[in-house]
Amino acid sequence: MASSSESSDSDDSGTQLVIRTPSNDLSLLPVPDHVSRPGDKLCDTCEALRLSPKSFVISPGDKEWKQLGRPDDDIPLGSVESMKKRLNCPMCRLILVALGGERVPTREDGELVEVMLCWDTDGPCLDPNDPWSHDPEVRVLRPYLYKQNGAIASMRHNSFPTITLLANDSPTDSTVYFIRPVRQDMIDFSLVRRWLSLCHIYHDHNCRSNPVLKLLGRSHPATELPSFRCIDVEQDCLVLPPPGCRYVALSYVWGKKKLFSTVKSNVKFLEEPHALNKPEYRDQIPQTIRDAIQVAKEIQARYLWVDSLCIVQDDIELKIYAIKMMDLVYSAADLVLIAAGSEHAYSGIEGVRPGGRMPQQPVEEIGPGFRLAVRSRYGDLVERTAYHSRGWTLQESHFARRSLVFVNGQAVFCCQGNEAWEAHVFEPVGQVNRYGGILRAFNNDDISKYEGCILGYSKRNLSYGTDVYNAFAGISREIMCRLDTDMCHGIPTIYFDWFLLWGPFSEHTRRVSEETGLAISPSWSWSGWIGCSRSNIYGWYGGSIKCIRRAIRKRTWIIWYQREQHDSAHCIPLVRHHNIKETNPFAKKAGRNYYGSRIRKRFGDLDCSRLEPTKITLSDMKPPTYVTDISSNHSGSGFLQFWSVSLILRLAEPTSPDTYRGPPHRRTRLGIFGQSGRELGTLTVQPAWLEANAVPQEREFILLCEARDERAEYRSEDEDEDEEEGWRYKAMLVEWRDGDGNKMAMGAIGQDGNGMYAERVAIGSVGKEDLNEAFGDGPVWKEIILG
Repeated sequence: MASSSESSDSDDSGTQLVIRTPSNDLSLLPVPDHVSRPGDKLCDTCEALRLSPKSFVISPGDKEWKQLGRPDDDIPLGSVESMKKRLNCPMCRLILVALGGERVPTREDGELVEVMLCWDTDGPCLDPNDPWSHDPEVRVLRPYLYKQNGAIASMRHNSFPTITLLANDSPTDSTVYFIRPVRQDMIDFSLVRRWLSLCHIYHDHNCRSNPVLKLLGRSHPATELPSFRCIDVEQDCLVLPPPGCRYVALSYVWGKKKLFSTVKSNVKFLEEPHALNKPEYRDQIPQTIRDAIQVAKEIQARYLWVDSLCIVQDDIELKIYAIKMMDLVYSAADLVLIAAGSEHAYSGIEGVRPGGRMPQQPVEEIGPGFRLAVRSRYGDLVERTAYHSRGWTLQESHFARRSLVFVNGQAVFCCQGNEAWEAHVFEPVGQVNRYGGILRAFNNDDISKYEGCILGYSKRNLSYGTDVYNAFAGISREIMCRLDTDMCHGIPTIYFDWFLLWGPFSEHTRRVSEETGLAISPSWSWSGWIGCSRSNIYGWYGGSIKCIRRAIRKRTWIIWYQREQHDSAHCIPLVRHHNIKETNPFAKKAGRNYYGSRIRKRFGDLDCSRLEPTKITLSDMKPPTYVTDISSNHSGSGFLQFWSVSLILRLAEPTSPDTYRGPPHRRTRLGIFGQSGRELGTLTVQPAWLEANAVPQEREFILLCEARDERAEYRSEDEDEDEEEGWRYKAMLVEWRDGDGNKMAMGAIGQDGNGMYAERVAIGSVGKEDLNEAFGDGPVWKEIILG
């Protein structure tokens, strides 16, 4: 029978668990020896701050007492360059470490970078939906960088750096919200078990059940995945765990070195009890996986899922099926172990085993019995890891309901009820957020959630470009279910025209095969390019999907088809919805556009009646074969075929001012000009394209839809964003390829083996009144095959 300080629980397989209620008694570790340095002395600037331990305590009567907000003016500390020269000032050293250490720039855009310091407060959170809302209990110092002209320096340093008192030096009995010394030899797993117990007691169902499973109509991998295996860490072998069992899953970077893995020839041996402890297997298992097994034992979890061992790697059919189910595997896991600090599978997890080199905790002695420390954010550390840059790891962390993140020799616990519990910050039991899943509630009427998924994935790297859809399959499935959409090579078809308008947010190069040099995904999709991509639908309607659904019906005209195969003339209309209810999902009503609205007459006297694709095969053109679009319910070749307006316009140096305010880049901004010589719009092209194509020159543009270049101004609910100015025709700059691979400025799909197909170069825009500015024959209704 459980005592009053214990509760019992069981998973769906019937395994009994005993959960002990943690106490508030967490003893402080001694101050690390490295803190005191002979010869240290505060510089004149830091001495003038007149700091003491009492400076960091808020008492009744203080102006910050029960008042939220920054209490004082900013304090200038001088330039980064001068602070780096003050080698013996412990405060200067600590501030620079808090800002990012060696990554802190001394100059930016030719100007000196200065350091400013401000006071702030911290304390228990008042509103679980607003992590910045708190009851002030302690003071903290926040340094930040700015340029001599007063502008904030770019964010190449840590986010929201914070410095406060070391808990050992608290002048009161309370050490809450001050910095605790952490173990320097290894991770304190008693603290990790405390976090798990707190989450179980106070968050319970909200953190242990994942709404994504219900959304996807899923249950448990042991029920739905054929031969779902886990490592039984008690028996040290692979097993088929019981349906409903609790298990932890490992998320890590493989690296390029070949891993020992489960294959058909060894799976039976690895299922024998204690097989993983036999020298012939144990010594081949990568250290990161061996450390993950030790972590599972430390937190008393019996089953551990690791992809390289739990999926039979040479069973291609089952492997592909498992890849499609990664959303299920990571959503159903009781906990995801994220080896963020492990560069590859053989690196190991720093801090799991004693004796390894651990990073020193950033603490400095300001005076006798007075030490200050940096409250590090694990997110700043994770952002600089190989893990954070890898494509596969995004969906693994995305679907984690609870995670234990290993980085910089420390463990951090994240769940739906807390932002992060870290070893150096103590939160008393009485102030634990009791709301569970409320922190990460999903707003299903916000298009930016889906745009953010694509942006976040596109900026990551893949060792093998052919994994571009595999590593995104789980997130694709969630997008498909939440938006009720199909996917076509990474583009949600429900709002296809507007998601096609993605633009580069970094340098872009075509995604090609290392063996053949041919493209492995289409140019019209972000998946066809290596580099960060983003769309900006959010800016037009404040992110409201309800408004977008209504508006897109009247701002588009193209009927989209996807070619089935290169040697077939068959074209399939794109399907907008994930769940098709009608008998014939490809049926289209005459006179209706792709979104079901009546086709409007918008291009003057231009005859736009032809909409059906011409029967033509592409095999004679020798087009590339793209990787299989495993997420789509109606996968095709990736070549689109459609009719739209073609314009010949001139590219030249722009005459309008550049208003771009995003990250620095090497793309070149060009103007789009018409017959009158007036600039109609602008676009940016990649350096490689400009090297091969001198400007000025006349080029072909294909009109895609109506959209905006700028964000819509805020409007009240009774005002209509569709009535304001700013809506323009989005135009895709294309180049044509023939059967010999030659690129040309103009082209046509042709017939009898002499045809061509087009590829995207960039997206620009022209005014709706500018069609007669086109050179040559003016605007032409034309059929396009777009690869």
